[in-house]
Amino acid sequence: MEKLVIAGGTPLKGEVTISGAKNAAVAILPAALLINGSCTINNLPDISDVKIYCEILEALGAKIQWNSKNEITIDTRNITTTTAPLDLTSKFRASYYLLGSLLSRKGSATVGMPGRL
Repeated sequence: MEKLVIAGGTPLKGEVTISGAKNAAVAILPAALLINGSCTINNLPDISDVKIYCEILEALGAKIQWNSKNEITIDTRNITTTTAPLDLTSKFRASYYLLGSLLSRKGSATVGMPGRL
């Protein structure tokens, strides 16, 4: 069995910033559609799924403002469609979260088959 032995004697001190969780982010972003207003989400991980979700929300009519690398403000007052871009929603499996949010907010939803491209 391999092992790692650390010899020191000096206690560790400091701070570590923990990045947001992907699985939480892909559920929280479409939940912004449930309100008719704006919300700020922070501690988002810097990953492609977050960027794709932002593109989808913008295509639906939301306004996205990047406040920093890991924080955005989403304004959903101008959601104009319930059809998410099929080419974007097909890129990753978590796009199914849009169904519940759009159905709740607008009463209908069209989303591509997740993970098909």
